[in-house]
Amino acid sequence: MMRTGPRMGIIAVALVLSLSSFAADPTQVLWSVTSFGHDDYFEKPSDIEIDPARSLIYVVDAGSCRVLVFDFEGKFLRAVGRKGQGPGEFATPTGMCLTDDGGFAVADRDNNRIQHFGPDGKFSRSVTVKQTRVADLVMAGSRYYTVPAHGVSMYSVTMGSESDNQPLVSVLDDQGTMVLEISVADFPEKQPFVRAIKHRVSLALSPGGRLFLPFYALNLVHVFDTDGNKKGGFSRPLPFKPMTPVLIEERSPEKGVVQMRAQLDIVSAAAAFGPDGLLYILTATESLAERMKKPEDQRGPAPMRVDVIDPEGYRAVTTIGCDPGTKAFGVLGGRRLVTVYEDDEGELTLKCVRY
Repeated sequence: MMRTGPRMGIIAVALVLSLSSFAADPTQVLWSVTSFGHDDYFEKPSDIEIDPARSLIYVVDAGSCRVLVFDFEGKFLRAVGRKGQGPGEFATPTGMCLTDDGGFAVADRDNNRIQHFGPDGKFSRSVTVKQTRVADLVMAGSRYYTVPAHGVSMYSVTMGSESDNQPLVSVLDDQGTMVLEISVADFPEKQPFVRAIKHRVSLALSPGGRLFLPFYALNLVHVFDTDGNKKGGFSRPLPFKPMTPVLIEERSPEKGVVQMRAQLDIVSAAAAFGPDGLLYILTATESLAERMKKPEDQRGPAPMRVDVIDPEGYRAVTTIGCDPGTKAFGVLGGRRLVTVYEDDEGELTLKCVRY
């Protein structure tokens, strides 16, 4: 097993993007979907993937253990999977990626496997994963690039470890065996839960074959090639200064189950590349501390925006406004963005906007 660190690859240059203002581009609602089929609603949507070649929108719903398929006009086409452990069944699916054959692969997190489906949504094969959790993934060649926490998924914590670091990305071969860990030594931390939080990243693969890893709780995006060599990194101007994640409670109740709580800000909740080759990052615009100062009935869902970045020069192109409580998004092309968000009443909606 190989492990990258500060001596491997080239030395990254940290850049800070410049935005003239935080005002986001206005948007026009094209369509929205709250319910579909008969008594069907979103439960815990975790990921959205876009197939521009076939004009399909895939919504991974961890709560209902299905992948929901819509066309670009918001018409519901079919549901793939159900709760279970058999072929084509899921236990908390949290992420997915498209495959070269026109199908898709799903991170079946609580079944410890990756499941492949054909273009018609039919199950084709399963890959068992034993050395890491798989909550989100992208594919490059015959390798899977995975992260252990994504969307609604839990953090992957290694208790009792003497390490002060944690991998950002685990790389698996086509049989699910780990062949590489991509990590950095930027944030050494002995407390395992805080360590996991500091090293939680979103995962996006550029058309040029580079991995862009926006940190969930830190204002930083690392860039690697697919061999694990660090190529760069940058931060973005935010309207707030993210707090450093700190442990605020640790309890060990009956049967040795350890419960931990930490205080942290969400900075980057998800990332994806659009058909235009630009990097889109779902970004929080207000700190948790500021939200908690408001009366409880005025807090509402976390306010969000989407930052658009040129991946070649790390230049900020624009920002796009989106609904508070946005959980996942996808880029359709033609200046269209699709999001799934939770409103003040807890209702989940899939919405397409033009920006």
